[in-house]
Amino acid sequence: MENREKVLGNAIREARLYNNLSQEDLAELVGITPTHLKHLESEHRKPSIEVLFRIAKILHMSIDNIVFKNENDEFNHALVLLKSCNENEIILVADIIKSIIKYRT
Repeated sequence: MENREKVLGNAIREARLYNNLSQEDLAELVGITPTHLKHLESEHRKPSIEVLFRIAKILHMSIDNIVFKNENDEFNHALVLLKSCNENEIILVADIIKSIIKYRT
């Protein structure tokens, strides 16, 4: 069975870094103190549902992918990214995938 230790804190930290945000920047956007965010990332504290949803929205995270983390992490991450794309960007991504499939060896 997978080690679930610090899954939420690590997911928040990774998404924050992926979005090029400091702890101070994210804390300000969420409406919490940087110290509180530091405790969430280190899992010394758990976020309230309200704070968790604000963090997820700001970082374009899928809460179910954190809670139900599995072997399809890269696929799930791609889906989260796609949800933030506009229609033209999705068409471009689909064309790229079609080209990859067409020319793979």
